[in-house]
Amino acid sequence: MLSRADVKPCRGSKDKLPCGRAVRWTRTVAGVDFAVDLAPHEDGNTAVWRDVHGVLRSRRITEERPLVPPEKRMMPHAVTCPGKPRVPESSQPPPRQPHRPAPPPAGLLYVLLGVTRAATQDDITRAYRRLARQLHPDVNPDPKVARRFQEIGEAYHVLSDPRRRAEYDRTGRPPRAR
Repeated sequence: MLSRADVKPCRGSKDKLPCGRAVRWTRTVAGVDFAVDLAPHEDGNTAVWRDVHGVLRSRRITEERPLVPPEKRMMPHAVTCPGKPRVPESSQPPPRQPHRPAPPPAGLLYVLLGVTRAATQDDITRAYRRLARQLHPDVNPDPKVARRFQEIGEAYHVLSDPRRRAEYDRTGRPPRAR
């Protein structure tokens, strides 16, 4: 059941650097790679077996699902790994923020909706609804059209609120979200 082909070096974990020791790599029921020590262990909490496709599988042993004859009781390698702890999060660079598109240039919000700066609230609402009917992703699945639909939504969000619109007219930039 256990073969040397399943044995590879430790790759470490999110908490520890790799120790380089030989471990047996299995695949969990959820499809995640999982390392166990090489030899079966009486105190282990992981059942390991080879499925019908020849893949070495593993699962946690519980009272509801005890160990059955073709399975071997193994110890998870994470418990016995002597790897050094990874560098604390505080000294690592902060994670990258998801990309947010830059706001449209000044005056562009009126152009996006196809109205003038002198447009009334009703004109802005009518222009937005007309464009939304044409550019909605359910009507037109093109990704460029979907991006344009988001842009007119942002433009309407700013220009439909009198306070935001006044700030946009004064500064040329959409107001920050609060």
